[in-house]
Amino acid sequence: MKGLTVYFCLPLLLTSIQASAQASPLRAVIDTNSSQIVENISANQTPSLSVTPGSLLPLTANFSPITQVRAADYRDWSSQIGQQVTVENKHRELSYTGKLLALEPQSDTFSLLIKKKTVTLPINDFYLIPSHAHTTDKSTKTQYPSVVSYQSNDLSWSPKRTLIFTDGFVSLINSAELHNAATHAIQLKNSVLHYSPATPMRAKVEQTALRMSDSSSADYTDNEVTFPLKSAHLKANSDTLVKLIRLQSPIDKNEHTATVYTAFNRAADIPLSFENTLTFTLSADAFPGHYQTFWQRDGLLIPSNNTHLDIARAKQPIQVVTNKSLDITGHLSLVSSTSQKLPSQQTWKVTLQNHSNQAKSYAISHTMRGVISHVEGPNVSQKTASSVQIKGKIPALKTQSFQYQVELKE
Repeated sequence: MKGLTVYFCLPLLLTSIQASAQASPLRAVIDTNSSQIVENISANQTPSLSVTPGSLLPLTANFSPITQVRAADYRDWSSQIGQQVTVENKHRELSYTGKLLALEPQSDTFSLLIKKKTVTLPINDFYLIPSHAHTTDKSTKTQYPSVVSYQSNDLSWSPKRTLIFTDGFVSLINSAELHNAATHAIQLKNSVLHYSPATPMRAKVEQTALRMSDSSSADYTDNEVTFPLKSAHLKANSDTLVKLIRLQSPIDKNEHTATVYTAFNRAADIPLSFENTLTFTLSADAFPGHYQTFWQRDGLLIPSNNTHLDIARAKQPIQVVTNKSLDITGHLSLVSSTSQKLPSQQTWKVTLQNHSNQAKSYAISHTMRGVISHVEGPNVSQKTASSVQIKGKIPALKTQSFQYQVELKE
């Protein structure tokens, strides 16, 4: 994954973060977009990461008013007119240092004197970094309570989900790619990974982290998942991949499945398209979402279809479609029908051919137009009000055909 580059526009944090040098580990509930930090701040220090405006939460019983320096806007830029400043581009490795001459709010631009040459630049494309002499007044330096919680976009993560099929087993691997967008290293301790597929992160305070501190498995709460992360060292401006769990389960069922829908008087042969479908049961909870699947052969991983697991709970059967199957081919044909209108009695014929040198199990879902009142035939059972299921096993390198009858009504 391409490295992340983030520029900060809070002058107070730029200087204080380097001074603190991440003295103590952080505890965080890490979400896929941001994190909820719980930090014990020493005297004369500031939060280790950039604080999302409006998210600061004091956790001490008594605290004095807290004044935070906001991100650069027109008012902050105006206070630096006539001063030596540095501006850094938000999207590229580009910076300028010079004297801030003027602002033009109507055109969203500013003028900078660089080596006796005046340049005009778009203000929305740059962060403002004032010179240290004008950064802040010592008399108004922010005093933070000893323990605070806040949200920060500096720390986030991306789930990595993998399924590997080999020799009658499936391995489920959950990993986390931790993103540190800060300009200094982060040491995490007793933190929690939080995954919510449907909703953005909500503020979670210290109790959330404490609840998971002694656990070693995924925890489902209100359709969300949390997973403990005991410790991790994240280098500055880096992505770090860590393994969370690896579960191995035997494949309970390997079936070739096909689904077909027939209109009322369809008489021509209808081809059956099969997919390879595996069923297995997890031994522990895992993350839901999109999984990359692989077949392992001779130590190599052959990429297969992506699949989605709505939920991945322990002891719950999971069905995964891995790929299209060419081991079995076949077709469905209408042999006879007593009427072209309902009610009607129909006779259907299934013809299958196994091209593999191994016996294969199959399951065919046949949905018809009308309500089924009766079904009769080998390996056939009623599935829903308007569909039947044909299940069986075909020997290696054999062709198999059989008929079944259904009675349909309106």
